Amino acid sequence: MIDEKDLMSIEVARMYYEFDKTQQEIAETLSISRPTVSKLLKHAKEKNFIQITIESPVDAIGSLEQGLKEKFGLKDAKVAYVSRSRMRDVDFDLRNLLGKVTAEYLADIVKDDDRIGLSWGETLFQVSQELKPKSLQGVEVVQLKGGMNLVEAGTHDQEIMMQFVKNFNAKGQYIPLPVVFETEAAKQTMLNQKQTQKIIDKISGINIALYTIGTVTKASLLHRMHYTTDEEFAYLEEHAICDICSRFIDEHGEICLEDLDARTFGIGLDKLAEVENSILVAGGEEKLEGIYVALQKKIPNVLITNSMTAIKLLEH
Repeated sequence: MIDEKDLMSIEVARMYYEFDKTQQEIAETLSISRPTVSKLLKHAKEKNFIQITIESPVDAIGSLEQGLKEKFGLKDAKVAYVSRSRMRDVDFDLRNLLGKVTAEYLADIVKDDDRIGLSWGETLFQVSQELKPKSLQGVEVVQLKGGMNLVEAGTHDQEIMMQFVKNFNAKGQYIPLPVVFETEAAKQTMLNQKQTQKIIDKISGINIALYTIGTVTKASLLHRMHYTTDEEFAYLEEHAICDICSRFIDEHGEICLEDLDARTFGIGLDKLAEVENSILVAGGEEKLEGIYVALQKKIPNVLITNSMTAIKLLEH
């Protein structure tokens, strides 16, 4: 199994042999010591990464994907290679790369008459921007959770929907409801409406779900839009590790704040786990624990992530 040291040694070997970098230059670029560079070069030789040509890190990605599928019982996994030095680049945005990989994956799996459910946020916005037109018939796209009055919040919910509809020649179903109601009674009133039931039926009929993981910070949507009280958010900060489709879960994968969850409109995590292609797109250190818990709870059956996150998940 390829591990972090293997990937690092391959990166060092490429810099040394292919780009003629000195060991000192490599050490400075990667913020490691020169003796460490020497040890990594030796490791690369011992593992036979250095031959006539140097094995590309991309060639090792297949073993990471297979490892994720075996460890977490996934039907599929896609891992995007990102070097340690690139992750440190202040101009690098992992969401852009994950968006590209996810768009390519969707191009392969989406077919006529599919029903696609979408969450929203920056990661899915990047996915939508990377989509390419595909000649399809009968595709429908529906939002997985409420999104009304979120234009100022930067969720990109309408833009994401528009791009999916355009590129997959699909019909779109927006949810003209808030993601969180002020009271459970207000939510129940809307659930009793015939039009709301039609939306729920569409969500129930999806065979592809695409979503990411949100972190619990003061920059989060629920806090900025005042959907929670200060006391509720303080509780989430202490107990929740992430949210999935605005469902906040703790380290055991259990719902935090039942009252808040009862006021939330959208697909439940149990239903998300039943979708034929339940695709989680997420990566990075800050989302690692949330991804791990989601995988342990068998919520997604497809994971799209980056190489460092994949390695840490396998080592967890």
